[in-house]
Amino acid sequence: MNYLNKLSRAQRLLALLFCIAALAAGIYSGVLQQRALNPLFAPLDTQARQALQHSLMLSSASFATARLIDRGIAFVSEAEVGVGVASVKPGQLLKPLQDMAVRYSDLMVVAMTSVGLQLFLLEFGKLAALPLFGGGILASATLLLLGPASWRSNCRYLLRSFIALLLLTRIGIPLAAYGVAELSDWVLTPQREAAEAALNLETAALQQVEQPLQADNDGSLSWLRQMAAKASDMLAAMKSFSDTMVEKLIQLIVIYSLQTLLFPLLSLYLLWQLGRWFVQRPLPVNTTPESAIPAR
Repeated sequence: MNYLNKLSRAQRLLALLFCIAALAAGIYSGVLQQRALNPLFAPLDTQARQALQHSLMLSSASFATARLIDRGIAFVSEAEVGVGVASVKPGQLLKPLQDMAVRYSDLMVVAMTSVGLQLFLLEFGKLAALPLFGGGILASATLLLLGPASWRSNCRYLLRSFIALLLLTRIGIPLAAYGVAELSDWVLTPQREAAEAALNLETAALQQVEQPLQADNDGSLSWLRQMAAKASDMLAAMKSFSDTMVEKLIQLIVIYSLQTLLFPLLSLYLLWQLGRWFVQRPLPVNTTPESAIPAR
């Protein structure tokens, strides 16, 4: 520090420019990112990636379960059972449950999209955040040092903005993903596992019931009888979905909405507000003794 104070203003400026040039060479050659930054944050990146991939796997499995429920109820709803000269569709009584399953599957698509977007942001922060935002930091610092005095306010704002973007994309996003996963495991996992176990138990019977194939030599009457028998089997399996199954689907919708939508959006909102505070906080004003003396 004493050595820097002995340097003239031009010498200090040249030293700062040399440091900026060295940082630019380290950033764009990949040395700083591959040998320093990525190894430093490798444990955090690994934990965040594993948590997001686990969420993606759970969302995919839940989507398959919801589509199985929808397919089973649709088969029962279209099957007609003859009663005298008339025919009825007993599966129509299960349409509310089918509507709930369709909405659940739609939410799983949104959840998988959300998790995929978070995985993209995680990889983007790992590979492109430092070259992109680091270059902006160096350019803003160079303009702040060499530009006219009228540019300094805008250059400080740009410098803070690029620093905030670099910190948020490289540290904030993986930290938020890992934090959301830990919070979800602590708060939501017991309820989710209980609800999914109940759904899987009830849908196991649906996998055993398949639509019969029409045989050419039996005729349409025999095929309709097979269809009616299969419809009865499917209806018996679907009746095991009691009112608690609708409750379980609603519970899963709430859990996945919190885990894959609300919690990540809340974490990103908090990171955004933190970045805004860092960028927009006022700079300290140095008061000289002359300016501190009140005017007479």
